[in-house]
Amino acid sequence: MKNKNLVKLAAAFFTAAILIAPCFAMTQPPTPTITGLSGLVRVPDADTLPYKNFNLGVDYGTDPNNNVESMYYKLNLGTFRGTEMGVVGNMDQVTKRVKEGVFLNMKLSLATDDQPFPLKLAIGIENLTSYEQTDVFMVATKYLSQGPKLTFGFMGDFPNNKFRPLGCAGINIPFFDDYISLLGDIMAGESMTQVDVGARIFIGNTFAVHVNAVNIGRDATNNAGKDPKAYLIGFSWLNPF
Repeated sequence: MKNKNLVKLAAAFFTAAILIAPCFAMTQPPTPTITGLSGLVRVPDADTLPYKNFNLGVDYGTDPNNNVESMYYKLNLGTFRGTEMGVVGNMDQVTKRVKEGVFLNMKLSLATDDQPFPLKLAIGIENLTSYEQTDVFMVATKYLSQGPKLTFGFMGDFPNNKFRPLGCAGINIPFFDDYISLLGDIMAGESMTQVDVGARIFIGNTFAVHVNAVNIGRDATNNAGKDPKAYLIGFSWLNPF
């Protein structure tokens, strides 16, 4: 029942956003991943929030196999030129309550390019204050003349206190004058592979509706993946105040 209600809610969001979006002038802003930093569905890209800009976001949904609820809430701030910092929290899967603690994220742009179709580089760290969920990354994002953005790079985490290197890649494909973007990313290593897909519908220059499917290959026989399987709907809002 929860999954059906979530699908109906997502369809209502899509319909309303598509009808309202053309009424606003559009410049697509950076949007957060489910774990906070600007990027795709799960993989960060090399874009950063501009100086003194901030965004907040929430993603909520369920694991369709186990009917387990998931929620991520995050806040990011462009602290210096090319530097983005933020916090992210989520729901405790046991108590079904929002966790009191939050984790710290940081991303630093290594190279910026003012050309029409730039190649950007960034390094960063996610979940800095977590005991087991901390990871580091280095990514590059290439803007293509046809419109899409390609992201590729490296991510490493520390499950069971052991370092695990992962390759990561993703794509952002805009449609309808950048009002809608289709997203996809993948993380792969020796012991796991995770594929995520999603969409963003932009209403004006600051607000975006998020629809995400996380770790879509995970099922009862395949438990590999960095994140639990979930279908999520949410939003992000740039400079709401």
